[in-house]
Amino acid sequence: MIEVRNVTRRFDGVVALADASFEVRPGEIVALLGPNGAGKTTASRIIGGILAPSEGDVLVDGISVRVDPNGVRARCGFVTDQPSLYDRMPLLEYLAFFARLYDVSSPDHRAVELAKLLGLDDVLAKRLGAFSRGMRQKVAIARALVHDPPVLLLDEPATALDPEMAQTLRSFIVSLRARHRAILLTTHDLDEAQRIADRVVVLYKGRVIRIGATSEIRAGGKPSYLLAFAGEASAARDALSRIGIEAQPAASEDGLAALRFATDDPRRTNGAALRALLDAGIEVVTLAAEERSLEDAYLAILAEARQ
Repeated sequence: MIEVRNVTRRFDGVVALADASFEVRPGEIVALLGPNGAGKTTASRIIGGILAPSEGDVLVDGISVRVDPNGVRARCGFVTDQPSLYDRMPLLEYLAFFARLYDVSSPDHRAVELAKLLGLDDVLAKRLGAFSRGMRQKVAIARALVHDPPVLLLDEPATALDPEMAQTLRSFIVSLRARHRAILLTTHDLDEAQRIADRVVVLYKGRVIRIGATSEIRAGGKPSYLLAFAGEASAARDALSRIGIEAQPAASEDGLAALRFATDDPRRTNGAALRALLDAGIEVVTLAAEERSLEDAYLAILAEARQ
C-alpha cells in the first residue's frame, strides 16, 4: 500500500532523508521512530504528497507521488499533533465542508456517520473553538477519514492527550487496521508504539537503520534475566562476580532483593548463577527471563548507530 523507494530529500543542501526505503502493507500499523531531526516528519509529508522527494519515489496504492501527487493525496488521511481547525464552524458544517472538497456523495450523512464513529454525535451543532484538546484530535481524525482513504498517516496523534483519551485513540487506530488500512504512526511514545505497531522503522540522521517486526526488535540483543532472592544484594553480586557474571541491582517486590544480568548462553550461565548463589547461602526465590521493552531496544539501536 505504501512503498518508499530510495527516497532522498534535501533542503538547501541539507539532507533530511537519505536513500530511505520501507513499506507499509494493508492491514498493518508501522511505527516510524527516531530522535528529533531524524527525518520522520519529512518522510510522512513525502508519503502524503505534501513534499516532493529530491530523489527516489513513493508509491501509495500503486500511484507515484512524483507522477500524480494529487492522486496520492486523495488516498491519504493525515493527522498531526496540533491540528488546525476552523474554530467558528460547527462540527457538522466543518466535516461536511471537507466531504464536499473530496466529492463525497451525501456529505452531511458522511459527517454524521464519522461523528458517531468517534463519539461526537452529541456535539454536531457545537462550534469547534469550544472543543477540548481531545475532542479536537477526534475531529482531526474524522477529517482525515472523511473520504475513506486506504492510507492513514498519524504524526504524534496522542500528544497532550490524557491517559483515558490516549487509550481510546489507540483502540480506534487498531480498529482502522482491522478495516485493511495501511497506517504509518510517527511517534516518540514508545509505549504506544509497543502496544499497537506490527512493525518498526527506525530513522537516524535521515537514514533507515533498522526495520523489523516489533517483537523481533524487542528480542534483539542479549537475553536478560531477573533474580529475586532473600539476602544481601552485595553478597549475591559478589558471588556472581566470582564466576564472571556482572549483575546490576533491580527493582523487586515482596521485600525481596533483586539483580539483573544479561547472557548469550543462558543454559550455562543460569545454572552456574544458581549454584553460586546457593553455595553462598543465598535463598533464590525466582529466576525469570525479562522481555526487553521497545524503549530499551530503541535506545540500544541508537547507541549502536552513534558509535
